[in-house]
Amino acid sequence: MSNAFDPVPLIVLCPPDSELAAFLQEAHRLLEREPEIVARIEADLDLHGKRKKSLRLQDAEWIRSRPLGLPGVEIEAATVPPEALVLATGRPRTPAYVVYMFLVGRGYYGGFKSSGAMTLLQESTTLAVFLANQQTGMPGASTLSELANAVSNETREFILSAQLRQVLGERWDPLDTLLQDSTAVEGNTEWPKDSQLMVDLVARLMRRGSRLHELGLKDFNEPLVGKLLGKMVSLHKQISMGTGRAGSRRERRKLYAKLLRLARKARAALDPHVARVEKEAAALDVLPSRRQLALRLTGGLRTDLRNLQRVIDACNARVLHERIVPIAEKVLSVSDPDVGFIAKGGRDPVVGYKPQLGRSGGGFVVGLILPQGNAADSDQLVPMFEQVVARTGVVPTTVSTDDGYASRAGRETLKARGVTVMSISGSKGKHITTPEEWDDLDHVAARDGRSAVESLMFTIKHGF
Repeated sequence: MSNAFDPVPLIVLCPPDSELAAFLQEAHRLLEREPEIVARIEADLDLHGKRKKSLRLQDAEWIRSRPLGLPGVEIEAATVPPEALVLATGRPRTPAYVVYMFLVGRGYYGGFKSSGAMTLLQESTTLAVFLANQQTGMPGASTLSELANAVSNETREFILSAQLRQVLGERWDPLDTLLQDSTAVEGNTEWPKDSQLMVDLVARLMRRGSRLHELGLKDFNEPLVGKLLGKMVSLHKQISMGTGRAGSRRERRKLYAKLLRLARKARAALDPHVARVEKEAAALDVLPSRRQLALRLTGGLRTDLRNLQRVIDACNARVLHERIVPIAEKVLSVSDPDVGFIAKGGRDPVVGYKPQLGRSGGGFVVGLILPQGNAADSDQLVPMFEQVVARTGVVPTTVSTDDGYASRAGRETLKARGVTVMSISGSKGKHITTPEEWDDLDHVAARDGRSAVESLMFTIKHGF
């Protein structure tokens, strides 16, 4: 009896009639109209390769300088600007065309490094046919991630603009309507608790400090901080478990007072170690590539120490002195420093980001802005409009938003730029709109159609 998974000879392998196949064929059609996309990705991959080569050359120059051993003579490794380098013929590189297809399809795949994504990629008949026609195999997950991330934001912007040129060229949508909204997206972080942040920062400082030898630096393993950290973990658990019980508020203040004392002692004990490591890293005589890693690590140590002090100060003011601490003064995440605290539309608060999305009347994405933290919607109205006009070359005659974008100055700016129906719904929008315009049938239709952008948001967040 033959094995159920013995190789099966196939004369012709055709891609299935699937959504993924249709998507990739449409992506290919765009390249036929916009061949500059491949040229731009090729240039990005070249620059990525040159940067890696520049670091390899610096390492080689440093190695060549070692045997001289002249007392008192220090030879600096020559720094070659990546742009000035020429890439020689080496191992075959994944073609820019293939990188493009994986880049635009990344939403379908769900990234590259998850087991589910790689199973999809490896089992896909569509991708097997595509890669066979490119005479290349399936790149590894790390390679795909590295190459996709090497594509610059400018090139990604160009791809979106090219897609919209196709929309206009095929007359799918005149792009004369702009619907704008924002959504809350979770950052790479857990819900912030001051006690957890202090524990995590001290623990990471100690963990990094114990691995400095890997980069040619002297480790620090401060026994005092180890003992303090153990007590801090215990206090954090008590704080977390005591919420909601009778008298918990007073008990919580006492626990936090103890935790803050320990955190201050840990910070004071770690500060001289970090200062010593910074000094050693600056004078480190190792391969330039390793020195670069060492400087990045010491920069992280200093940032963690600074953030630990920020958490201590904010917690002291908020818990012990019951003062309101501005979000800008708080540390919300150990791993994702750019997140903000977002409470939007009566929904559960989110620690993350608030991307701004522009949708055309026909449902195409025409603009995307990702501000740092929790930027006010009203400040994003004019920037989105300007981005859409610059990208499409079309001045929307209708713009519709919710009342989070209510801004008299922004509204007047867009009307002066050629917008005839400037609809901002809700009580705030009504307040800055004349009664005649508010009751105008075109404005009513714009308010009624505004929710279409929310369905697009849902599709992007939960479908891709």
